[in-house]
Amino acid sequence: MMRLVEHRWNGTTTSYARQDVFLRVNPAGPWEVEHRRHGRSVMREYATETEARRVADGLCALGQWRNLEHLHR
Repeated sequence: MMRLVEHRWNGTTTSYARQDVFLRVNPAGPWEVEHRRHGRSVMREYATETEARRVADGLCALGQWRNLEHLHR
């Protein structure tokens, strides 16, 4: 079962501009990055945390993103 590590949001509430980035880990396997944008979702798996964080950080490089992970606890 995947465990959420981070959930970042670009702070926009309108559906056409909202973006979310999720970083998850499967204790028995790969890391996953999910990018939700314009009502669509793209998920990719990565072998290491370093790779997954690099991608997640790149997706959140522009603008002011907020960490929403605390809302999932």
